[in-house]
Amino acid sequence: MSEGLSAPVQVAPDLWRVSTPLPFRPHEVHAALARLDGDRWMLVDGGLGTDDAWAALDGAVRSLAGGWDAVALHAVTHMHVDHVGLAARVREACGARLLMGALEAERMAHAAAEPNEEAEYRATLFREAGVPAEVVAKLEGARSQQAGAAPYVPVDDALAGEGGELPGAPGWRWTWTPGHTAGHVAFFRDRDPVLVAGDAILPRLLPTIGVNRQREDPVGDALAMLDRVAALDPLRIVGGHGDVIDAPAARIAQVRAGYEEEGRTFAGLLAPAPRTAWELAEARRPGRELPEVIRVQLTREALAHLQRLRAAGIARAASLDGGAVGWSLA
Repeated sequence: MSEGLSAPVQVAPDLWRVSTPLPFRPHEVHAALARLDGDRWMLVDGGLGTDDAWAALDGAVRSLAGGWDAVALHAVTHMHVDHVGLAARVREACGARLLMGALEAERMAHAAAEPNEEAEYRATLFREAGVPAEVVAKLEGARSQQAGAAPYVPVDDALAGEGGELPGAPGWRWTWTPGHTAGHVAFFRDRDPVLVAGDAILPRLLPTIGVNRQREDPVGDALAMLDRVAALDPLRIVGGHGDVIDAPAARIAQVRAGYEEEGRTFAGLLAPAPRTAWELAEARRPGRELPEVIRVQLTREALAHLQRLRAAGIARAASLDGGAVGWSLA
């Protein structure tokens, strides 16, 4: 186990949280191992595609499940590299069926088949958001270096709709939990009841929401997702980062309030003079020195709220010089 890494934790009967290391903050990400019927096991998520992360996951599977032959199912909450990055090595180790939300599976397949088109989409999005060209170039360089951290693996079962029984996992259901990504899903076991939520709901941080090419209103999707999760009435939520959530109803209410407050904050930043999403994201956190990758993430989040404000008639968008889009008070 890597120094400082959390040991596997049993969070419910036949369910363990497994942490794997990240070379960036928050320094670890949680997977889950669940015993199914008989000696069959399900893995949820995994970790970044690094040797250190694989060593941690491999050790946990061997100590808890007895080895990879017992893992029959690999369910992934979303396509971010720290959650799906080890899917290729899991496939090689046990051949388990890979399950993922339909929108995530679609996006992953497209990114693998059309990398140049994906790069053009990002370039256009960042240009319109007003992200400086030098920042975009630096991010694309880092993306190229990290390409091996999540090799593409075809999905066996794409989960379409808002939820249902989880194929091959008796007693488990899945529910669509968009916002953080368009096709994010979470996994719910009725008997406890416990929810393995990935990055849909976290114990301290407000999960980021960003614009995406698959959905028109990711903020609205996230708010509706919170209603669906609240209706499940879980007793515990196991997120992708941080501690287990033992008061889910209160945390769901906090996340909702956080998203709504973000919308009001961006509405208050609008003025008659247009500013780009990059400038508004900077104004949202004035004077803070943030890594460029975080600033771009916050810019995408600003865009998600701005698009919702435009639909509500509060914000106006207009073209600026250089292909950027300026946002002002309608």
